[in-house]
Amino acid sequence: MDVRFVDSKHKSMIKDMWRYCFRDKDPFLSWYFEEKYRDYNTLAVYEDEIPVSSLQMLPYQLNFHGRLLDISYVVGAATLPEVRGKGYMKILLKRAVEIMRERGNVLNILLPFQYNFYRKYGWETCYYQKFYKIQMSDLKPIAKRYGRLRPVNINSDIDAMMSIYEKFIADKNGSIVRSKKDWTCIFTDHSFEGGMAYILEGENGNPEGYILYHLNAGVFNVHEMGFINSDAYRGLLWFVYAHAAQAEKVTWKAPIDDMTFISLSEPRRDIILNPFVMVRVLDVEKLLCLLYDMTPKAPDLVFYIEDPLIDWNTGTFSIFNGQVNKKQIIHKNDEMVLSCSINVLAQLAMGFISPMQAYQMGVLHTSNIQNIERAEKLFKKQNNFINDYY
Repeated sequence: MDVRFVDSKHKSMIKDMWRYCFRDKDPFLSWYFEEKYRDYNTLAVYEDEIPVSSLQMLPYQLNFHGRLLDISYVVGAATLPEVRGKGYMKILLKRAVEIMRERGNVLNILLPFQYNFYRKYGWETCYYQKFYKIQMSDLKPIAKRYGRLRPVNINSDIDAMMSIYEKFIADKNGSIVRSKKDWTCIFTDHSFEGGMAYILEGENGNPEGYILYHLNAGVFNVHEMGFINSDAYRGLLWFVYAHAAQAEKVTWKAPIDDMTFISLSEPRRDIILNPFVMVRVLDVEKLLCLLYDMTPKAPDLVFYIEDPLIDWNTGTFSIFNGQVNKKQIIHKNDEMVLSCSINVLAQLAMGFISPMQAYQMGVLHTSNIQNIERAEKLFKKQNNFINDYY
């Protein structure tokens, strides 16, 4: 058994592994392995010089509390059935964490096939979506015609889409910063599934909103909706409602802070909090340094962190006078110490939960409540949003 980056001659084997494990088909599969796949971002476990387990680390930039972080999105984690149960994915994940840290990444994200599987290796859920399953008629009170709607032209409208998206995520945390190439990929993938896209221009002719959607078997499925003001928001919902003759139902995985539910004509519908992307801390010391640097008058704190996969993240980390140091001399039960798992630290760092919430849930421990109050100054609650699947 050997773990290494994939040899170029084995690209087709990785593609076949993806096809078998995820049941994806062409044209998506061939397109993905042409546009997204790279040997130097793909790790594999080899048996007898044959790749039998693999994962990919796609590079992106993430908006983290107003700063741009280079990250990797782990995708395509798969193992052939004949070698499952040997612990190969754990080996791959550990090596991936080492490589991503070497590349300067502080955080990693992934969309799991099973949350408990990745949780035991230090990943934790930091994003939720508000999943609407409603009747088309429910939108009538809030839908309002506004501006001009027209189909998106992939060649000429990317700049407008980028501008709307950047304004839409301005009050959100943890969003992928999308390049023109990313938008091209989004449109291409969307088209493979029969998806359509419209852009909304305001009264002055400037782009103010967009919607990506599918129509299937009497259901209007909203994939993504971005807007820069309430008029555009209501105008896009009017566009959805205008399909009442074609669809009786609407589904929409909306941002977690979306408030559409309070204006529905019949609010007793399926509105589900849907878990989405998980986050992992790759380097505790660098993460704490980053947070401290972003926090005016940051307090002195001491953390004891336990990481089930990585030794360098396990131990006591002190923050004094702007300096973060790993120590071995302070016990986790000392009254100065805040103690938690690497999983909880990811949720705190992303602003998914506050220190007080973590303390009340029994996942952040301290014998001195004043430590929680100080930690509240370092870890601020955020409105996390991401709608990228790979």
